[in-house]
Amino acid sequence: MRKILLIFTFIFALQNLFAAETGFERVLTQESSIQTALAINHDVLIQAQNVEFAKQRINESSALYFPRIDFNFNASGFDNTSPIILSGDFAPTPVFLPDTNRSLYYVTRVSAWQTIYAGGRNRATNKLAIINLDKVKNEENLIKFQVTGKVKTIFNDCLYYKEKLKLYKSATSGLTPKERAAKISIAQFNYDKALINLLAAIGLDLDTLADVSGVFKAKIKEVTLNQCLLLAYQFKPEMQITQNQEIMDDLGVNLLSMQRYPTISIGAAQEWTGEKIVGEGVNSNWYISANVNIPLFDGGAMFARAKQGKINLRASTLKRSKIEEAVRLAVNKAFLEYNFWKKQAAEQKLIDKTEKFSEAELDIIDNLNKSYYTLELAVGVQLDSY
Repeated sequence: MRKILLIFTFIFALQNLFAAETGFERVLTQESSIQTALAINHDVLIQAQNVEFAKQRINESSALYFPRIDFNFNASGFDNTSPIILSGDFAPTPVFLPDTNRSLYYVTRVSAWQTIYAGGRNRATNKLAIINLDKVKNEENLIKFQVTGKVKTIFNDCLYYKEKLKLYKSATSGLTPKERAAKISIAQFNYDKALINLLAAIGLDLDTLADVSGVFKAKIKEVTLNQCLLLAYQFKPEMQITQNQEIMDDLGVNLLSMQRYPTISIGAAQEWTGEKIVGEGVNSNWYISANVNIPLFDGGAMFARAKQGKINLRASTLKRSKIEEAVRLAVNKAFLEYNFWKKQAAEQKLIDKTEKFSEAELDIIDNLNKSYYTLELAVGVQLDSY
């Protein structure tokens, strides 16, 4: 861990040294832009909090397997002609007050209560919380992937306009001085605008004096349509989120059906009552209890809720089918566009070219790279990893 920290410190120091030499506060590479965005982007940070919340839901549902243990202390003064029971706002645990006159009367109770059978509701509730965490993590992966794709696309724009600036500034023929100045001005404007968009996508201050560093070249990946579709169906976060929701709806139907099952609980308590908290004259009482509750009739509300759950489950199945079709369409369109621009780049011999571009060549590479990042977004994975 210490070695990793030293490496990051060394890299950060080198970046700051390079930035100081160039007159910029930050010199951004594509990799550093992505890593910074994943660390400070608001959408990513918000979703990280949602993941932590979902983890606490699992802790909450796991508590159903443990007994509930309460300690209650009550001190009352009363003059009763008949016994009364304090409950509700006066006492979270019911307190019995006898038919007598007492200036001060103490009731101390320690109780434990545990549900030992609930028709599988506790297990289903815990499983629902676990699936919900998986869903929220997939939503986090989706947000991270979208942020990464956005940063890549905008970073490509920055490199594209930076190359155009170099092209126009070095142009010595074919343009009048006025035309050349106009093109330089437009390219500078587009670069400044892309740089602001990049800072916003990362989450940095928009007033940061920054520049980008990288090689503007064609993004080439040999991949087939079937491979893209297979990757999308297997790894695309939207697909996994829909599957999680379908499982959750199925569990919801089961939970609603389980409300018809009996609930069996056991409990025990020790109670001390009297004019003293401890000592002579304090009455000691205890009990052990078993309770069985069997739902019989609620006007049909239970069955209506079960039907609602089944309707939601069918809706989730239809939604998954709709998303599958949308994914297939997006992958086909992105793959078609990427192959078109890849063919154009190959015909112009731009596959390995990294300098001395013409304006038309820059446009082809820009469109190729944008279509590549669009294909990645449609597939849902980093294609460089496959």
